[in-house]
Amino acid sequence: MKTVIKNVLLGSVAGLAMVGTAAAADLPVKAKAAEYVKICSTYGAGYYYIPGTDTCLKIGGYVTADFYVQGVTDKGHIDVDHFGPGGPSDLDFGFDDSDTQSYFKTRTAIQLDARTQTEYGTLRSYTEVRWTYGNADADAYADGNEDVNVLRIKYAYIQFAGFTFGKATSAFDFWAGDFYEGIDPGFFYSDATPNQIAYTADFGNGFSATISIEDAYERSQDFFDDGSNVFGENRQEVPDIVANITYEGSWGAAKIAGALHDLNAQYDTIDGFDDGDFDLNDDWGWAVLAGIRFDIAETTTIYVEGAYADGALGYLGFGATNGTLAAGLSSDENAFDTFGTGASVDAVGDSISGWYVGGGIRHFWTPTVFTSAVGSYGETDKYTAFIADNFRGDDGFAITEGKTKVYSLAANIGWRPVKGLQFVLQYDRVYEEFDFNGDFFDDIGPINDDAVFSGNEKTYTDRFMFEAKRSF
Repeated sequence: MKTVIKNVLLGSVAGLAMVGTAAAADLPVKAKAAEYVKICSTYGAGYYYIPGTDTCLKIGGYVTADFYVQGVTDKGHIDVDHFGPGGPSDLDFGFDDSDTQSYFKTRTAIQLDARTQTEYGTLRSYTEVRWTYGNADADAYADGNEDVNVLRIKYAYIQFAGFTFGKATSAFDFWAGDFYEGIDPGFFYSDATPNQIAYTADFGNGFSATISIEDAYERSQDFFDDGSNVFGENRQEVPDIVANITYEGSWGAAKIAGALHDLNAQYDTIDGFDDGDFDLNDDWGWAVLAGIRFDIAETTTIYVEGAYADGALGYLGFGATNGTLAAGLSSDENAFDTFGTGASVDAVGDSISGWYVGGGIRHFWTPTVFTSAVGSYGETDKYTAFIADNFRGDDGFAITEGKTKVYSLAANIGWRPVKGLQFVLQYDRVYEEFDFNGDFFDDIGPINDDAVFSGNEKTYTDRFMFEAKRSF
């Protein structure tokens, strides 16, 4: 009897052991711990460690939707005084055209900011890519008559140990149109992001200095094809050389900057108009800038700056202008007309000089409501804008001297109802004027048709814009 009971107990224990083993075999295997993305607080809010690295990455961007209503006016006149005996009567004619139009533009942008701490300091790369869509034909200052559906790089640079490599804000720029809202802002100030190699030295106590070589193509329309089809003809040889000294403090900031721009490679090989060579009188252009910013009580920011350039008008933002009535008097296809091209040399080889002053103010009335005012004004000195030796046929010669005046101004009000969302209503005006005078000589033939002429052309745009912008 005892033996039977013992066998039963042993059998029960064995059975329970087998069941336990089977149940254990059915239990899930413990998974490897997941590698979650960690917050990186070293560089501020919004940064995360890229898994498996010590690099911090911040992903951001924005979507902007603009609606414009604009009135465009183009007017001009010419007075012609013929003084040759038997010549045509004096002339006084002009035009005054205007039009009202509206258009939309939308832009989306992605921003990537990657930073890593190294023994040399922070290694940083930054990229901003913009995709803009709209209709170019509606914009008075757009190039071409096609829909704008363009993907472009605004910034793409690397910073390491004081060096900057790539497409970044020019070392020359300071105010750069701050507080001018909209995808299509005004003109006539220095705002460029050229390819560059730059070095910045930090002296402490808010002082720093930068020296850079920058791609001149970003600034100038001095580079063009003269029809010779010779490799390297009229192309950049020496990049622009730019330097600045900057101060950043609790009250604001200040900056002085200078730039050198090579003219020789672009102009020295151009054929002249009388079967001679184009005589370039200056090998280098240059520009200087001084600006100051005031930060007042965390509610108000004020910028003021001025710049002067000689042979480097790209540093004044003058390349936006277009058209000249005086050039339309000529039947010469090869007439050299420099007005509106942003060119730095005039028709007789002299460098063109000019200047501008500008700035802006923004005040926050509440943490979510602000108003701004911004503007700039600029002029060139008098220059030879147009010259032709086939003026009104094969027996005439004309030369025109002119002076360009430009300004832009804007006022806006903005509301930020929630974080990352902004609505803006803005009025702005963009104005350009070309005043000119010249001489026409025609001593061939029975009639002496010599004359002097003068006039001006004005183009200006008044715009209202509504903008919605979502930043993240």
